[in-house]
Amino acid sequence: MKHLYYLLLAIILLPCHAANAQLITTSPAIVQRSSNPIVITFHADQGNKGLMGLTSSTPVYAHTGIIRKGSTKWEYAPQWLDNSAKYKLSYVSANTWQLTIPGINEYYGITDAVEVEKLAFVFRNANGSKEGKTADGGDIFVNVVQDNEFELTLTSSAESEYITQARDITFTATTTSSADIDIYLNSMTSTPVASAKSTTALTKTIAINTPGTYNIIARATSGTKTATQTSTITYLGQSTQTDYPGGIPQMGAKANSDGSVTFCLAAPDKSNVLIVGSWNDYDIATSLPMHYQDYNGNRYFWATVSGLAADTDYPYYYLVDGQYKVGDPYANLVLDPWNDRYISPTVFPDMPPYPSDKVNDVPLAVYNSSINDYEWKIKNFKGVDQSALVIYELLIRDFNGSEGQSLGNGTIAGVMEKLDYLKELGVNAIELLPVMEFNGNNSWGYNPNFYFAPDKAYGTPDDYRKLVDAIHERGMAVILDVVFNQSDGLHPWYRMYDIDRNPFYNGTAPHSYSVLNDWNQDNQLVQQQFKDALIYWLTSYNVDGFRFDLVKGLGSNQSYNATYNQSTNTWSGVTEDKTNAYNASRVARMKELHDAMRTVKPDAYFINEDLAGAKEENEMAEDKETNWANINNASCQFAMGWQSGSNLNRFYAPLDDNRIWGSTVSYSESHDEERMAYKCAQWGNTGIKGNVAMTMRRLGSVAAMMLMSPGAHMIWQFQEFGADETTKNGDGSNNTSPKKVVWNYLNDPDRAGLKQSYSELCAIRNGNPQMFKEGVTTVMSCDESNWANGRTIKLSNGTDELYCIVNPNISGSKAIEVPFTKDAAQYHLLSASYGVEPSLSGKSVTLPAGAYAVYGTAGMTDIEDIIDDVTPQINVYGGIGEIIIEGDYRELDIFNISGQRIHGTSGLPATIYIVIVDGTSNKVVVR
Repeated sequence: MKHLYYLLLAIILLPCHAANAQLITTSPAIVQRSSNPIVITFHADQGNKGLMGLTSSTPVYAHTGIIRKGSTKWEYAPQWLDNSAKYKLSYVSANTWQLTIPGINEYYGITDAVEVEKLAFVFRNANGSKEGKTADGGDIFVNVVQDNEFELTLTSSAESEYITQARDITFTATTTSSADIDIYLNSMTSTPVASAKSTTALTKTIAINTPGTYNIIARATSGTKTATQTSTITYLGQSTQTDYPGGIPQMGAKANSDGSVTFCLAAPDKSNVLIVGSWNDYDIATSLPMHYQDYNGNRYFWATVSGLAADTDYPYYYLVDGQYKVGDPYANLVLDPWNDRYISPTVFPDMPPYPSDKVNDVPLAVYNSSINDYEWKIKNFKGVDQSALVIYELLIRDFNGSEGQSLGNGTIAGVMEKLDYLKELGVNAIELLPVMEFNGNNSWGYNPNFYFAPDKAYGTPDDYRKLVDAIHERGMAVILDVVFNQSDGLHPWYRMYDIDRNPFYNGTAPHSYSVLNDWNQDNQLVQQQFKDALIYWLTSYNVDGFRFDLVKGLGSNQSYNATYNQSTNTWSGVTEDKTNAYNASRVARMKELHDAMRTVKPDAYFINEDLAGAKEENEMAEDKETNWANINNASCQFAMGWQSGSNLNRFYAPLDDNRIWGSTVSYSESHDEERMAYKCAQWGNTGIKGNVAMTMRRLGSVAAMMLMSPGAHMIWQFQEFGADETTKNGDGSNNTSPKKVVWNYLNDPDRAGLKQSYSELCAIRNGNPQMFKEGVTTVMSCDESNWANGRTIKLSNGTDELYCIVNPNISGSKAIEVPFTKDAAQYHLLSASYGVEPSLSGKSVTLPAGAYAVYGTAGMTDIEDIIDDVTPQINVYGGIGEIIIEGDYRELDIFNISGQRIHGTSGLPATIYIVIVDGTSNKVVVR
């Protein structure tokens, strides 16, 4: 579950001249430095609509300050969440609130000669959980005119500068002092349509009856001073009913055989949509309306555009009902008017420029006929079995960049430089925190806006593909973290509707874990979007599977037993107990998504962050899905040296409330959990707190108990060398700000020793896959009761045995009794804590406090040991492109050095292979 997701870099200015359907209006219409009083009217149904639908009894407050001339910094503002009476707004009517400012100096406490240029506002509820801002999440500003300046403003009764039907529109020109005012239609060379002498306001209603563009111009003259303002109204043509070519609408941009492109947007309950593109210089007046088709209960708008050149970028957007400018939900690349300017050309060379001289307030989709063309080096990658995954969870932003600094400047190029490190570490999959186009450039990615476009902050679309190729070349899989429970406020389907009437989103969530904008999971178009997105990334980016964020939020609305208020599109009676209860609709929904993935990649990885009960997760497991298993608290307890709560048997799925074998991805750290090393430094037991060497040793023992447990596991980036920067805020929520890049930690011998332990443990798994598959006899003794006398894990498969032994104590060596079945001479040491030399005698292993050791029988292999032992009757060796087996055998398993199962003994790439013949492990080299 996520809390604070992103740092939005954009600042949006709200102009107060020539405006339509303003988020705030003022009285007087033009605010001067000496205006007294000033009434600010906040329209909660405009902008981001974060406070829309609040009742009259709900307190609404203004967080407000001033911007002085020549500055962008807020000044004279209170502390955030100051609920003093002076900041409280009065309820006027539905979605309309007012704040009275008696005078700028008096209200803000200004005592010096400050030249105030703007008043700044963010509106909020009492605890700040809901905010009223601009449509794009920016602060709200009101221009302040100096008392000696002459100013004219022109406002319109139209909700937008675009209308879709004939209507009368009222225009009002207002001045700061008495003036002669004229209002013209289209040209000041014509006769004014309205005039007044010696006045401060003039109003004129004009009938707009014919499609076209109308310029209403106000001119005011006061003595020698003259000012003009223009308001433009465009009466758009109408969309007409015509079926999509072929009869079945397909969302997004589809290339046709004749070279034309058909664009399609799903927009239920809308009547008019235009596609506005670079092909006609974004001229709305000459943009033809799209056709529409009603299909399966939904309305789709479509248009076919001809004459687009190959391999050329064409940005475009949709204008919906003359009121909403939106991008394409199915865009493969998105241009952001607020944040792209901060992306370095070295990160995204030749980025299509945002046409800010033509468009300035909408994310643009980019169509390019070759945007998904890429010549893959690795076309048919095959990863390890899902239950054998050892995943490295990676946030590109913080994985690389400026060493020792927290700038969040990591890139795909930086990840590429570290792939050999990850390969050597021994993981067999990399899971990327969300990379779908998110809000801002500095984010964890859990605030997506477009599900088919990679975020540009890390690199180009082909950079992502090169990364996938390079990961596959090293035998590792790629898993994407995806966010299907919520989106940010720039998603087209969020912007196209008032939230109380939005068919795609809930006004509030029916479950207890929502943070941003909650998807209506019952909408078939929402589900189609998700399925199409999964298929797109599996095919166009060749990824190997997905981790689904907050699956508890993916159930049907009614499944949470909350109460729906249709008038506000909100849910009440939401509780954690209801959310956490068994939910069959979540099981069904995840199976639907899995079925969609199977149509293009039947063996794609499927991981749920459900964190629910065993009944629900076992039903998901029956569909070959895996589920996150959070063992962080117990891992931290062990690492800190506290026996209570340190049960680590849960690393093994059958001991995690009887979950199905191999059905969990268990972990001791993740992006959502506190770092073990940080907790050791803060709350470690005697001899651990402040002792880096002992902390690293205990972290290594946690790693041993995790990685020696059969089943899939996950490592959070830098966990392997004891990263210790806190990941939490004071209230326990996630701190999503950039974290320090700490590769220099590997210069510390104890931290490097921990990393070596991870490498050795992964090598044991990769080199002995027969010991971690289903059917292996597994005895876990790693719960709280196994403290004073030590902890053990025993794996046995035929004559092969593997033992993990741990001394949990915080001081003193311990001789730990181990359930060996053979003489001591039959076991050899595969791995041990850094700087530790275990002693094996009889059936006991002596270890110092906090240390681990792993022993195996003669057939076991580690990263350094190439074993050529074979049975007397069978010879196994490598040839050129093949594995040769001489003799009769009953059972054969072949794995590459990364632990991937290989089918067949010929046509093999040159590398090292693990060949298991009748239970005996052999390493062979194929040339």
